[in-house]
Amino acid sequence: MTRRHRVVLAAAALVAAAGAAAWHWVTRPGPTAAERGHAAYRRLGCEGCHGPGGTGGVANPGSRERNVPGFTGGTAMMYVESEDDLRQWILDGRPKRLAESPAGPEALLKMPAYRDRISAAELDDLVAWYRAVAEYEDVPPDAVAGREVARRAGCFGCHGPGGRVGVPNPGALKGYIPGWGGDDFFDLVRSEAELREWTLDGVAARLAHHPIAARFRERQLIQMPAYRDVLTPADVDALVAYVRWVSGGW
Repeated sequence: MTRRHRVVLAAAALVAAAGAAAWHWVTRPGPTAAERGHAAYRRLGCEGCHGPGGTGGVANPGSRERNVPGFTGGTAMMYVESEDDLRQWILDGRPKRLAESPAGPEALLKMPAYRDRISAAELDDLVAWYRAVAEYEDVPPDAVAGREVARRAGCFGCHGPGGRVGVPNPGALKGYIPGWGGDDFFDLVRSEAELREWTLDGVAARLAHHPIAARFRERQLIQMPAYRDVLTPADVDALVAYVRWVSGGW
């Protein structure tokens, strides 16, 4: 092989590597804080006690409820009165206000302390995940109706609790349905006008006839439904207000 051939092959290899790296960068998910928190929740073993998705825990002999509380249904609210409480549960295994109170029944399973196991960023993400699942936040008055519209329309089934955590979607460009507010969401929904198009027609006009976007839309297993004949104009306005609040706006 001549020197020229070796140079050409080396250049081709570099181009291929660069192309692969670029494709990886383009297709890597851009998750929300709650989505990162969900990943941390699973990675750190939290769902072993609090259940998949935080929906219910395992039996816990000796505890008041006889099981480890899930994050939904209101039971967790008995133990988490503030975000500071939640952070202390995660970091120290128990908030100071409860540690200093008279001891109740002796629970067999105890909350582990993650203070030396997680970073500050992971703690913030776990808090975001909890707040989404437990709906532990005060929704502004102009967004409350939109949350109910989203619940009634089934939006949280695909965009996750509170619309913050998407689900896998085989065939999609990045393999999942994004929650409202991450980088991937804003790539697909660049304005409130596009959000209305997605809601009413199942796709933004900008992407409806784009050849690459159309190819991935055809391949993906879960398709965005069109709500034009389902939601009223007032419903859509309310939904937009809620998504604007969840996502932080454009």
